[in-house]
Amino acid sequence: MQQSASAPSKLSLWIGLTRPKTLFSGLSSVLVAIFYAASLGAIAPLHTVLLIVVAVAAQIASNIANDLIDHRKGADTDERKGPLRPLSRGLLSEREVRIALYLSLAVLLTSGLWLIALSSWWLLLVGLAVVLGVFAYSGGPYPLSYHGWGDAAVLVFFGWVPTVTSFYILRGYVLDQTLWQLATAIGLSSVNILVVNNYRDVAEDSKAGKRTLIVRMGQDFAPRLYLTCGLLSMGLLYPIYSFWGMLLLLPYVLLFSQTHRALQTSRGAELNGVLARTARNVFLLALLIGAMLWLKP
Repeated sequence: MQQSASAPSKLSLWIGLTRPKTLFSGLSSVLVAIFYAASLGAIAPLHTVLLIVVAVAAQIASNIANDLIDHRKGADTDERKGPLRPLSRGLLSEREVRIALYLSLAVLLTSGLWLIALSSWWLLLVGLAVVLGVFAYSGGPYPLSYHGWGDAAVLVFFGWVPTVTSFYILRGYVLDQTLWQLATAIGLSSVNILVVNNYRDVAEDSKAGKRTLIVRMGQDFAPRLYLTCGLLSMGLLYPIYSFWGMLLLLPYVLLFSQTHRALQTSRGAELNGVLARTARNVFLLALLIGAMLWLKP
């Protein structure tokens, strides 16, 4: 029997639950670490593959946990303008979503422990901090995203932690100024994904008591914060600037400018397109960093 267009297939619902458009941006910080480590010499292939698996599994787990907690708190209502959330629409049950969360955490735990066994057991503390961060973002007694700390959490958990930890696993040290600047650059670029998301959802978040930075500071603050994070992320790349690298940076500057203009002129569901382009820009910045490192004399 053929399914109607209005009834998504079970497979599409499961895929949608992972928020696939966010996965490339979630991988970006690890790619930056891999590119920088590789620019300094040969790196272990198995470590590299495991880092990519951990990054994707952590992003999926974070997305599912956020959906589950927001649903329980009533933050995902029918007024929401973002992409379809299968749980809040009753298309997937809480039990099914919990199973998906446990599976993603199992993949994260297995690949993470394997990576730790190959490198250093003190990284268990980092892994524990990441797992706690996944739940502390939307859950616990003081959910970060509900008190205006979501943007800082993104900088830490999508910039500093994955980039610096990945570089340590591949190179064995973290005291490197260029490393921290690259980690901050990709982290600030990732913050812009949350800026667009919170700008789009500001009315619903306010009603649900979710005091994001945009709710606290007002909608006009979003384009200014977006521009600031974008300019800082590009400026922090100066240790790897070169003539050819700067030429490569110009098309990215143009794409960023176009996305920033779209943010200023879009409203409601139109911002879903801006969100997708912002996630694309994060991934492109990671690839750009790799190219700039390769071109640097």
